[in-house]
Amino acid sequence: MEEIVEFLLARIAEDEANVRSWGQAASVPVLDRALAECEAKRRLISRVQWLGRRGNGDSEVLALLQIMALPYVGHPAYRERWRPAGRP
Repeated sequence: MEEIVEFLLARIAEDEANVRSWGQAASVPVLDRALAECEAKRRLISRVQWLGRRGNGDSEVLALLQIMALPYVGHPAYRERWRPAGRP
């Protein structure tokens, strides 16, 4: 499970770096929202990991992480085994 977490955190860091590279002299709502989404994803991953450590079912924790990885399915580091069951 750690592999998918590392993958997600790396993708989020890439997304954040891309947003920051657009350079904002002033606050731009869409860029601010994209940065907030990166932070929200990090917090969600942290919470999901916490739930896993509390013994709330590895299969459910993995399912949540797999869903979070779906937007990155085209990334070369994405692993097909992460695709949630029942998804095309």
